[in-house]
Amino acid sequence: MMLDASVIVANLLEEPEAGRIRAALAEEAGLVTTPLAIFEASTRIAIVRAMSVAQAYAVVSTFIEGSQVSIIPIDAAVGRDAHLCASRYHHLTGHAARLNMGDCFAYAAAKSAGLKLAYKGNDFVHTDIDGIRFGA
Repeated sequence: MMLDASVIVANLLEEPEAGRIRAALAEEAGLVTTPLAIFEASTRIAIVRAMSVAQAYAVVSTFIEGSQVSIIPIDAAVGRDAHLCASRYHHLTGHAARLNMGDCFAYAAAKSAGLKLAYKGNDFVHTDIDGIRFGA
C-alpha cells in the first residue's frame, strides 16, 4: 500500500481517522511512500505544530522507520505517469478530482508500483486509482 502524505499527516496529528489508519497499516505488508510525500507531510506538520521543517522531518522519519515503510524513488516513469495523471485529474483541467502536484505524484507512484493508494479526503474518489480512503 502506497501512503499519501495526507495519511501520514492524519496519523501523526492524531486526526479522527488516526485509529483506523493505524489498524489498516498494521494489517498491510509492504507499505511504501515517496520522498515527495515525506516532504509534503513534513511541511504540513511544521505548519500545524509550529515547528521547524527539520523537526517535522524528524517526526515523519521516525514514523516511517518505526512503521517499516519503504521509500520508493520518483523516477522518470513515475514522472511520466504523474504528467498523464495531471492531464486528466489536475485542478487546472477542471476535473472534479482537483488533484495538486503532490496528489499526481502519489497517484503515479501507486499506479507504477501496482499498489493501492491510502489517502484522506475526497479528491482521489474521482479518479480511477485503486485506493483506501480515510475520512473526508
